[in-house]
Amino acid sequence: MARKRRIEKIGFYHIVNRGVEKRIIFYDTEDFTKFLEIVEDSASVYSFYIHSFCLMNNHYHLLLETKDLNLSLIMRQINSKYSIYFNNKYKRVGPLWQGRFKSWYIYDKLYLGTIVRYIEFNPIKANITNSIGKYRWAMSSKYVSNGCLNFELINSVDLNKNYTKKEDDKLQEILNAKVEIKLNKILKKEKQPLEDIFNNETNKELFISKAIKEGYTQIQIALLLNLSNVSISKIYKIYKQKVILFEKLKNKGIFWSYSKEIQYDTFSQNIFIEYLLKYGDFDDIKLSLKLFGKRVVKKVWEEKLKSDKQFIKINLMIARIFFKMNIESDYFKRIKNERFEKLKLLAS
Repeated sequence: MARKRRIEKIGFYHIVNRGVEKRIIFYDTEDFTKFLEIVEDSASVYSFYIHSFCLMNNHYHLLLETKDLNLSLIMRQINSKYSIYFNNKYKRVGPLWQGRFKSWYIYDKLYLGTIVRYIEFNPIKANITNSIGKYRWAMSSKYVSNGCLNFELINSVDLNKNYTKKEDDKLQEILNAKVEIKLNKILKKEKQPLEDIFNNETNKELFISKAIKEGYTQIQIALLLNLSNVSISKIYKIYKQKVILFEKLKNKGIFWSYSKEIQYDTFSQNIFIEYLLKYGDFDDIKLSLKLFGKRVVKKVWEEKLKSDKQFIKINLMIARIFFKMNIESDYFKRIKNERFEKLKLLAS
């Protein structure tokens, strides 16, 4: 899947990055200190400020203010330098980070204080400490001081009152909203009405996916569909698993005869299942039954694969293991012969 182009604009960003497979990225004081040193060195090159930070064992948060259009350069330097340090120290190879860093441009500065509170309350939410200022690897502790840390904003924020769910819901709405550039400014993009998405999409899982991507909450979608929030969550989870499986097979080159730009949302479900049964591995096939349902998968198998002599071994495995059919390979040879005889009769 093509990576979404990152919007870059001078201003404030909430940055998050995690260790690959949620692994620990900060083991000891030296690791935390080294990361902050790298941030400070990068600031001397790229001219940015940090207004809030929190370094947890397996991820970090930064509230970063850029002065130039160089966010990607900043984060590339920070992440690559720390990765090199970490891999050398712990004698490991391979990527340290789970992927591209996540960034949210703060288009509404009224919520900067809420973002500071969100970041600084991370250790409390994780039950590491019970009060602000005690966790040394958050900016509110004021344990660390270097040239790129700007304490003006955090000093103006009330960190004594608890971080509430109402605050978090509003902040998530701000962070997850779609944005667009208008008149050289990044502004919140107006949502497509939920009813319009629903009227234009007959597939329930695709509707839910599009609505969530548009910025609607699962509760709002559940109310429209008259379903529970748990049901919406389950449908969306299954949808995401299907997309991941589709991309896995696509990256293997299984869909070589189709455009490289094909996406799960516009691809035929039956063709996807057919290719999956033919060329997927054992775990892929097992997962397909869970995601699409045994009845749907079996129907595709019977219509598209069962009579294909090229796949007798695969058909035998699928029939015996997944559909619990007590048969031998001759079963598929007879199906092929019967089909051939029918074609002969039609041709005569």
